Amino acid sequence: MTSSSFTPVGQQVGQFYDQLVGAFDASLYGPNIHVGFWNNPDDATGLEEAANRLTDMMIERLQVGPGDRVLDIGCGVGGPAIRLAQVTGAEVVGISVSGKQVEKANELAEAAGMSGKVSFQHGDAMDLPFDDASFSAVWMLESVMQMPDRKAALTEAARVLRPGGRLALTDNYERETISEERRPVIEGILKRYLTQSPASFDAYPALLREAGLRPTEIVDVSENTTRQSVKRLGEALAKNMSELASKIDPEVFAKLKPADGENMEMPELGYLIVTGRRAAAV
Repeated sequence: MTSSSFTPVGQQVGQFYDQLVGAFDASLYGPNIHVGFWNNPDDATGLEEAANRLTDMMIERLQVGPGDRVLDIGCGVGGPAIRLAQVTGAEVVGISVSGKQVEKANELAEAAGMSGKVSFQHGDAMDLPFDDASFSAVWMLESVMQMPDRKAALTEAARVLRPGGRLALTDNYERETISEERRPVIEGILKRYLTQSPASFDAYPALLREAGLRPTEIVDVSENTTRQSVKRLGEALAKNMSELASKIDPEVFAKLKPADGENMEMPELGYLIVTGRRAAAV
């Protein structure tokens, strides 16, 4: 599959992350592009370790091991996929709409001695380049929120799952009603990061079923993830802003940097861990 076959949104997201790939050399989360998990407000865990903790929580939910094949949709620079393979012994295939992310991820897999177990390729979640029922499990760590159609993306994920296979993902959702005054502010911030409007907690079970998946868990972990991450990441960015600025195109950096007086905390948005299963064969 080439980028020309990607959806317009996929092409845009791919270009966005291609421009950002230099920042991952100075990533505050290590080889991760997702938030961390803190046990409580007093938990002093660093950003990278907290991100790894969330990855480990998702690994537990997949329940895979040697002989299993896992698809990482929206693999970023590969950190979680490599960790998944190291912990479980499963084979992992990652896809990203960003060619530069794929290059970086394969470099990290080789450096970790995991090239035989983990591989990454250019691909779009809306049209997966894989056969039906070809994976034991699928995960989507903070990627479904950047896809143009959640239902279509979940349907594709279900298609490549074997009967009884597991799906695990994280997503944002509208935790509190967004006022008419606040909605343009929140939508503006989400648009800047090419993130779709938040999902609905109540609608998620039906969304999974319509995609061919049986919901097994939908849990709000906002207090342990996004509530903590925004504050802690802001503090870390203040200390590392010059290093990040040196690794990103100035025009891109200007778009990502919060405006003067802009509050990136969005209490109306929550963070979900979602799991489901494809129906077993009769």
